[in-house]
Amino acid sequence: MKYQMVHFSEIESLRASLQFLAFSEAYLYSAARLCADLSEFSEESTYPRGAVVLSLTFHGIELFLKAAILEKLPDKQFSGKFGHDLELLGKRYTNLYPGKKFVFEIPFRTEEAVLVDPDPRVVEELKLFITEHKRATPADQLNRYPRDIDGKPWDGIYAFEPNLFAADIAKAQQDVARLKDLIFNG
Repeated sequence: MKYQMVHFSEIESLRASLQFLAFSEAYLYSAARLCADLSEFSEESTYPRGAVVLSLTFHGIELFLKAAILEKLPDKQFSGKFGHDLELLGKRYTNLYPGKKFVFEIPFRTEEAVLVDPDPRVVEELKLFITEHKRATPADQLNRYPRDIDGKPWDGIYAFEPNLFAADIAKAQQDVARLKDLIFNG
């Protein structure tokens, strides 16, 4: 057996943003490889393995957004709710990198329904429901653990299909590769 030791020193001299970018690419690569295996070998495809693909993808995207933010704000700290919320990180990214050429389609985002002439009370109730649901089912935890912090099953119905999700991973990888040239080498 041939051993090949890899060490942090290969990225140690890089600025923090490029270290985050390297980890982002590694997470997305790993998600794509596992997803391809689950697609090819259906007998290996289980929800826990699918959840790992989702978790790897989520984290890869989170790290890309942090890398891009750190490229412009090298002293930025990511703590608390801001640290893992793709919507908040995505808004910060968009503020720092406005314009069509920097567009990054972020999966795992909540999309708001457009209501025609809604009752303001209904809108308020929906906003409260969405806020509570996000609090009770944090996206960064949902695919990492089978139950919530109180040991209860997650509220909702969750599923995974590797053939369909492979396209989402590929799109994220393409966006990261395109934006890598614009943000980190430009």
